[in-house]
Amino acid sequence: MPSHGGRSERRRINNVRKKRVLVRPDLCRDCQGCTLACSLYHEGECSLSLARLVVAKDMARYEFHITMCQHCDPPECVAVCPVDALSLDEDGVAILDDDACIRCGACADRCPYGAIFYNEAQDRYLKCDLCSSRGGGPLCVQICPVGALVLAESEAEV
Repeated sequence: MPSHGGRSERRRINNVRKKRVLVRPDLCRDCQGCTLACSLYHEGECSLSLARLVVAKDMARYEFHITMCQHCDPPECVAVCPVDALSLDEDGVAILDDDACIRCGACADRCPYGAIFYNEAQDRYLKCDLCSSRGGGPLCVQICPVGALVLAESEAEV
């Protein structure tokens, strides 16, 4: 199993956050392209329950709320994980190692955005990693036809 660095390594780099997805819910039209693309990229199938973001609807107001990881600085989910299943990559993005995760839920409980999702059918947690293993940035941003999701690559853009 690859090393993900200890807590001291994480604390050294926890202030290097350079990227996150800005959510503009006023532009969202609930096409679900972002969620389906996310699950297809990460899981190989189109399933709303396997996406690392959620689009919730308030039909009375015709409003949509997009919940996804905001890549906090410092990330509370990383700090609270008792087995170091969450670690920061070189861009400061918290990456969840599914093999190391013990499913305790501490990260999900601590997330101030409610953006770490438990998939009961698979008994595992799902969290946005900004498609870190994909060249070209987050697929949800690329696929959104109305610009409701935008990649901010520096704090100046946030």
